[in-house]
Amino acid sequence: MEKGKDRGMIGIANKNDKMSAIRHTAWIVILCILLPAQACLSGGAESLEVWSNSRVGRIPMQVLRRAIARQRPGDITRPVFRFACAGKKLVAHTSLDQDLQSYLDSLMVDALGRMTAIVCLDPVSGRVLALAGFDKQMPGTNVWTQELVPSASIFKIVTAAGAIELMHMNPGTVFHFNGGKHTLYRYQLQNKINRHTERVSLSEAFSESINPVFGKIGAMYLRKKGLLSMARRFMWGKEIPFELPVKKSTISVSDNRFSQAEVASGFNKTTRITALHGVLIVGAIANSGVMMAPSFIDTIETEDGTIVYQGSIYPLGRPVHKRTAEGLFRMMKATVRKGTARKAFAGWSRDSVLKKLEIGGKTGTIDNKSHEIRYDWFCGIAREKSGVGSLAVAVIVAHQEVLGTRAGRYARLAIKRYFQDHQ
Repeated sequence: MEKGKDRGMIGIANKNDKMSAIRHTAWIVILCILLPAQACLSGGAESLEVWSNSRVGRIPMQVLRRAIARQRPGDITRPVFRFACAGKKLVAHTSLDQDLQSYLDSLMVDALGRMTAIVCLDPVSGRVLALAGFDKQMPGTNVWTQELVPSASIFKIVTAAGAIELMHMNPGTVFHFNGGKHTLYRYQLQNKINRHTERVSLSEAFSESINPVFGKIGAMYLRKKGLLSMARRFMWGKEIPFELPVKKSTISVSDNRFSQAEVASGFNKTTRITALHGVLIVGAIANSGVMMAPSFIDTIETEDGTIVYQGSIYPLGRPVHKRTAEGLFRMMKATVRKGTARKAFAGWSRDSVLKKLEIGGKTGTIDNKSHEIRYDWFCGIAREKSGVGSLAVAVIVAHQEVLGTRAGRYARLAIKRYFQDHQ
């Protein structure tokens, strides 16, 4: 991310005015369309060093972040919350959709598993609409930004993006593989065709999460340089600007061919992301390839009403071109219709709310090293077939002995609740 000036460059006057946010963003999106895919505009983590106001004085960004992070997770997800920072009493107004937030919070009451994190975001503005979840072992943790978990097959989005963007493939590009769909062995990376060989398109491999195909893309085409390049475009290893501290996502790719296959297919435990990062990845796809900076606070003011911080709308960059984003969304829709997410969204075409939407997503599952926890991902997009409304959702559930509500189910419930209130 390049150095910028001031986060407050575009204020949102009314936190409930989604159309206002879209209008403010339009010119930025137009600029991004004209940029190379990997380019970043001004604004970003480095631009968030200080929120300042002449009557309040200069307060370092890190000080404000720490002050907000000290609040209980249940307090900062209210419409308005109060906190102290640098000896001053401040009032924050959030961007959260309170009906959606309250609904998701109610689902967490009976949730099983060790940890759940749900983030919903407007992909056009980057405004966060819901932050729900918990960590039973560390109750005060902001799970959306502090829980780094294996990205599993969510990384296949990045690999598929690289196949289209760097290797000039498309959803119809044909691959061959031998063996199981969800295994990854060295022999499966060989280009041998026999009577047991299966033939699939990139779209089919994506929707069914076929590890050997994505392993081949990583080991034979993208290799170390391509995988790292695409990962950086999607913010791996970079600071994500937000009003809470966000742990940097991790990735390590060696020169070893099989290691590259593991990373490309998500078949490893060292490529890790937060739920917030997950929603930004699919948010960029929903927004024609432009990743917007996330924010969950619209304004912060002193007790006498002096504004010391105002949320802004700006792009972090363009991970992929519009054409690539369209191809990825097409494959994500196939995942929901007939792929690994079909059970979670079964009957969506007959649902009074969901049938009016285009819905796409990517699932991912992987165990921790001791096999005591199974991480279950769903990152997806819902877009009105007629209209401008869209929603990006990321859900991660850490299941233990008893399998609780799946991530895809939570995503379905979040999408339906949001759009039935806004249609």
